[in-house]
Amino acid sequence: MDRLYYEQELSRNNLQPHDYLGMKFDHENQRIIVRVFCKDAKNIEVHNKKVKDRTYPLTEIGDGLFEGVMGKCKKEFPYILRCEGWDGKFWEMEDPYAYPAIADSGVISGFQNPSYSEGYKWLGGHVMEHDGVQGVQFTIWSPNAKRVSVIGDFNNWNGERHILSNIGHTNVYSIFIPNLTEADRYEYEIKTQSNDLLYKCDPYGRHFAMRPSRHTLPYNQNRYQWNDEQYLQKIKGETPVNQPISIYELHISSWRKPDGHSLTYRSLAEPLIEYMKWLNFTHVEFMGILEHPFDGSWGYQVTGYFAPTNRYGSPDDFKYLIDQLHQNNIGVILDWVPAHFPIDDFALECLDGCRVYEREGLHPDWNTLMFDYGRREIKNFLISSATMWLNEYHMDGIRVDAVASILYGGNLSSTWADENAVNFLKEINFQLKSMHPEKIIIAEDSSTWHGVTTKVEDHGLGFDFKWCLGWMHDCLDYLGTDFIYRRHHHDEITFSLSYMNAEKYMLALSHDEVVHGKSPLIYKMWGDWWQQRAGLKLCYGYMFAHPGKKLLFMGSEFAQTSEWDEKSQLDWHLTEFDDHKQIMLFTKDLNEVYVNSPALYHEEKLWENFEWINGDNLDTLVVSFIRKTQEQELVIVLNFSQFVYENYPIGVNKAGTYKEILNSDDWKYGGTGRVNHEVHTPEGDGWNWKENKIEVVVPPLSIMIFEHKPNN
Repeated sequence: MDRLYYEQELSRNNLQPHDYLGMKFDHENQRIIVRVFCKDAKNIEVHNKKVKDRTYPLTEIGDGLFEGVMGKCKKEFPYILRCEGWDGKFWEMEDPYAYPAIADSGVISGFQNPSYSEGYKWLGGHVMEHDGVQGVQFTIWSPNAKRVSVIGDFNNWNGERHILSNIGHTNVYSIFIPNLTEADRYEYEIKTQSNDLLYKCDPYGRHFAMRPSRHTLPYNQNRYQWNDEQYLQKIKGETPVNQPISIYELHISSWRKPDGHSLTYRSLAEPLIEYMKWLNFTHVEFMGILEHPFDGSWGYQVTGYFAPTNRYGSPDDFKYLIDQLHQNNIGVILDWVPAHFPIDDFALECLDGCRVYEREGLHPDWNTLMFDYGRREIKNFLISSATMWLNEYHMDGIRVDAVASILYGGNLSSTWADENAVNFLKEINFQLKSMHPEKIIIAEDSSTWHGVTTKVEDHGLGFDFKWCLGWMHDCLDYLGTDFIYRRHHHDEITFSLSYMNAEKYMLALSHDEVVHGKSPLIYKMWGDWWQQRAGLKLCYGYMFAHPGKKLLFMGSEFAQTSEWDEKSQLDWHLTEFDDHKQIMLFTKDLNEVYVNSPALYHEEKLWENFEWINGDNLDTLVVSFIRKTQEQELVIVLNFSQFVYENYPIGVNKAGTYKEILNSDDWKYGGTGRVNHEVHTPEGDGWNWKENKIEVVVPPLSIMIFEHKPNN
């Protein structure tokens, strides 16, 4: 085979360098030959690994192309190449074409079929072993490439050294390169049909070099040893809708910077666990974990869908953090972004010179690219990403960002849904819930789509929970309204309770509410400083008493007084002052009441769990309702006015004693100290169309929670 013939083969779309390079049996002449392509070498010898004295020189037959006959050998044997460079230096190397292009060609058929979710196990750059030799298997799907090479320091970034084979002409390209390690940076050199060379990071890359480097790193996905089996067994079989879910939303880089630098995955574990346990949150949701090049995107413009960002450590370091959280009974939710991806030319954008991952056009609001949800391989890419985070990283759930944008193709004013996107969401949710019914799938959704949390088999989208943005907007608007006008807007604060059965909701006060000029939550409350703090506690209390799971952004638990800035840490100095300590203590105790009160989190049958007492008293602005299970009954009283009401009657179902288990006006929370302790129902005296009543002191801007205790 001459150089011209070889170059012709390189230019073919169905390129198979493994058919020509490496050790081959020449059937015509009944002999073994070896072909090597290496422009860096002046001379190359083949050394038999089994018989050390057996060496065979190769002859250069073209520019960098060597070929030689292995003497009288009739059978293939393991070998190593000894090369002499043009500078007179010698080195030894394994021949990548001595190994199969891909370990298991059968996986490719699965990649192109529906319901395939495990592409992450073999696509990308994986550290593995072939025939006792350690190395890295590189595999990429590139449907329009003329040639795909992997380049790095290991081949002087020369795209002719390690050309991948197109396996079975499926446009899945692969090669095993011996002796590479997790420290070897790489990227793909892709020759387009117009002969342009593109340099791309690995779409299935599992580990990326530190920004601004654009290189990918191989990864050994089987090395980390988990120690959270007890936790995983505990949650197995649980139904999320009937579990307490109180999420602390966290951005690692801006949470704490003890020495001016953000914490790493490993150094974060201990202080975060201690803090989460003290505050009684059940879950932490991590923002900005998927690899992304631009800090200012907060992780919402993703270039690495299979890699935790290297900003805070390695993939195994991130596994360590999750492992430690699980060992302390803290669940982990991942912010996951399948709605769009950035136009960075080193990533998914026009991967091989054509639109591969993206549909036509840019997102109208974000100037980013939108996934082609109608293409099987793209759906499998995204399903595989979500599956990997749940399987390999033991995530307890994912929050799917921008579901409305997915449904309507980025056009939020449209009334016509993208049917491909709808089918994608149904498909991914059905698969994930089939594999992991205990995992939590949350839709960050601002649409009016009906059935977001209805099961796929019942014609819904299949999410577990949908963000209740209506509750968030109405609540903050109402609590920011002057007291004298609130009676005219009172339906805002109760409206969400009229549609609470429409979906299964998550009530969120997220990072979106404290950036871009929106002000921190404390300053969204109406009134003077005391009233603002009381209003914030009332806001949190209403969120936890209202049906739906909970999410609170970091810093809000102690009433941060500045907008969130991803470049700075939270204002931890505020926690030295009583006004902020008291709100933090209230958040802690509110969480404790929530996780210990099934009546507040058993929500599978809300029509049995919730009961009105009074929601339309425009004179007092006092709202009251009941949350209950068969074993527990709680009476919730909220005062949205600045006035105190003595001996205020509240209708209740059951006679007996009602113990006040939380009162936001307690001295310890910075209130006026108007607490009730225990109250009793007088005999034969009802109220609010209930058979019984209690009379309580209702402090200003407060929430009280009473638990029924039967009389002996």
